[in-house]
Amino acid sequence: MSPIDWVIVVAYAVIVLGIGLSASRKQKNTDEYFRGSKQLPWWAIGISIIATSFSAASLLGGPGEGYTHGFLYLQLQIGDLLGFSLVILLFLPFFIRLNLTTAYEYLERRFDAKTRSLGSLCFILFVVARLGALLYGASIVVATVTAMPLSLAIIVVGLASVIYTVTGGITAVVWTDFLQFVMIFVGLIAGLWAASISVPGGLGALWMAAGEGGKLQVIDLSWDPASVRALPTALFAYGILAFAVAGTNQQSVQRYVSCSDVPSGRKAILLGWFTGFIGVGVTLLLGVFLYGFYSLNVGALPEGVVGDQILPHFIVNQVPPVAAGLLVAAIFAAAMSSIDSALHSLATCIVVDFYQRYSKVNRTDAHYLKAAKAWIIVCGILGILSAFYVASTKESLLEFLVEYTALFLGPLLGLFLMGILIPRINATGAFFGVLLAAALLAIDSQLQFLKFPGIWRSAISAPLAVILGYGISLLGKPPLPSSIKELTFWQ
Repeated sequence: MSPIDWVIVVAYAVIVLGIGLSASRKQKNTDEYFRGSKQLPWWAIGISIIATSFSAASLLGGPGEGYTHGFLYLQLQIGDLLGFSLVILLFLPFFIRLNLTTAYEYLERRFDAKTRSLGSLCFILFVVARLGALLYGASIVVATVTAMPLSLAIIVVGLASVIYTVTGGITAVVWTDFLQFVMIFVGLIAGLWAASISVPGGLGALWMAAGEGGKLQVIDLSWDPASVRALPTALFAYGILAFAVAGTNQQSVQRYVSCSDVPSGRKAILLGWFTGFIGVGVTLLLGVFLYGFYSLNVGALPEGVVGDQILPHFIVNQVPPVAAGLLVAAIFAAAMSSIDSALHSLATCIVVDFYQRYSKVNRTDAHYLKAAKAWIIVCGILGILSAFYVASTKESLLEFLVEYTALFLGPLLGLFLMGILIPRINATGAFFGVLLAAALLAIDSQLQFLKFPGIWRSAISAPLAVILGYGISLLGKPPLPSSIKELTFWQ
């Protein structure tokens, strides 16, 4: 990159760090650090919801997906809408009305402490795995544009993420998420412009070349359980997975409980889905145009450059100054908007659901605030180790994220559905129903008894956990009225 590109990237990093430092001076207690004292505007939270899930993996994998398969991945946004709608209907009123800090506090009120701990642990394992993919995605770009070894890039990105996240709480995270999502769109537009000026005929020529390559199809109605690019799988399998992510993931729930009331939370969720739909569409469009560019410039893309590597290769070899800096800053923005949220939500759950919950000594709020910041550092180190594992798997970033999300959050979704929808299920049934469902899911992932692929794991494991939990509960006593009243959908 040219000096002006580095100026853009460094200037952006300084602005983000400045927001974190500014917010840190206003934090005096854990409520401000974890929930922003419920004073954040719903539209900023809505953008933050999607920015959290829109990672460097999305910004690298999206163009790679568009290059290879065109617009078919856009069908998953229909599944996202289904998942968000179910959250609004079933979960959102409980999360906000009960004045929760973590989603898993609900599980203790409805069941017991061990069930809360189990739910929080499922989330922690999911985020540690996801954090590895997020750090790895950002590190690919750093390694590509600086010629730095990938292992060193992982360490550098991880440490930078920890330093930034420690300085600010949820207020800094939300406002920087907003800035970062704006930066993502600026970078994507710069990429589209760079592709258009590189061929005679501009965007029209790129669009025609993509059409000739079969990249403009949006809907695929075929029944193909193994493909997320088929509408039935995108709607049902991914829809349930999106329900699990949006409804049981503390990164999302932490934003809902930062809203002032249920209507604000509802508007934030719908805005998050809409901006996500636009964001995914633009990343796929960039990939489609990159396909058009390289089909018109035969030989410009080496044979070994595929998938997640296509956009970094394009930036290094084709994008002019300024546009290159904007694109790299956009990828960093996508990475930071997900990494900071992952680290912050991990620290929140560890402190609130475990340290504060099981501590036998009453400590000051200032102590728990310091503990949260210390755990961000610990989680950052775990994330770096996880990133090295992801680098060794050689999987597509998008495929890795989908696989591990389904593995951990499917049974967790079943746990929340048990609590909210079925009053007869007791704490014993809920706890062991989830454990059995998770165990069966892990066994099947190795032995492949079920022929459905990983994308269907949430759609299978969530109802399986509910059925097992209900059956086990019938062997015991019904729950006490105090654990049902105002804690279920029906009462």
